[in-house]
Amino acid sequence: MMPVPAFRPCPPLPSLLLTLLLRFTGTSDEDFQVIQPESSVSVRAGEILTLGCNVSARSPAGPVLWFRENGQERQLIYSFNGSQFPRVTQVENSEFNQTDYSIRISDVSPKDVGTYYCVKLTIAHPDMAYVSGSGTVVSVNGSTHEIFQVQQAEMTQTASVGETITLSCSVPDSFPKGPVLWFKGNEPNRELIYNFKEGFFPRVKEIGHTTKPGNTDFSIRISEISLADAGTYYCVKFKEGKPNMEFQSGPGTELFVTSEFISSTPY
Repeated sequence: MMPVPAFRPCPPLPSLLLTLLLRFTGTSDEDFQVIQPESSVSVRAGEILTLGCNVSARSPAGPVLWFRENGQERQLIYSFNGSQFPRVTQVENSEFNQTDYSIRISDVSPKDVGTYYCVKLTIAHPDMAYVSGSGTVVSVNGSTHEIFQVQQAEMTQTASVGETITLSCSVPDSFPKGPVLWFKGNEPNRELIYNFKEGFFPRVKEIGHTTKPGNTDFSIRISEISLADAGTYYCVKFKEGKPNMEFQSGPGTELFVTSEFISSTPY
């Protein structure tokens, strides 16, 4: 079986396949077709993208591959040979007389824009002929400001003494490797509220599955709120280094704390 690279720009390949990568104008075969039903697809960032591809049942032996073309860059996106491709899965898992070679791409981001080609190779042909689908142009909607920022959904919150509050924070997984910390107040006198990696914070609990690959939820929950907890809380992303350097801070969530007084004045 022809070796295929993982989900990254293709390394050097055999000359015939390299020719395929460089130009999608290969041999056409009248006996079978590769059909991509959608000429264009538009999705929002974070959604799941489905790309349709059907190959005629009477097609000759040979693998089917998916490529993405964006300007001068061409990249192998998926191969149906059992290799692992992060975020990409096969829609139809049937292997007997398979004609559906559609794929799904999860957690779409602006880096996924481009034209996607479903390509059938015919290994029995002496020149490694291939037939390509017409291509599907993928566009991704969503504000760049929203996609590439540390987001804190609430600008302000109000809580009573003794209550529990939730402070939300979303950090893009495209950011550099490094920890996320919660602080109260600004430098130079800011107070560390929570560290997802280490430390003891008895009243603070994390909500998201921060150890799960691809996690973007760094929200926390603070219990037993007191008047001393009033202030502005910042979710801050750091870039790993020696020492770690602050990469980007969220806009902050200001917490107001109120006391509930029970009047002793008789009615």
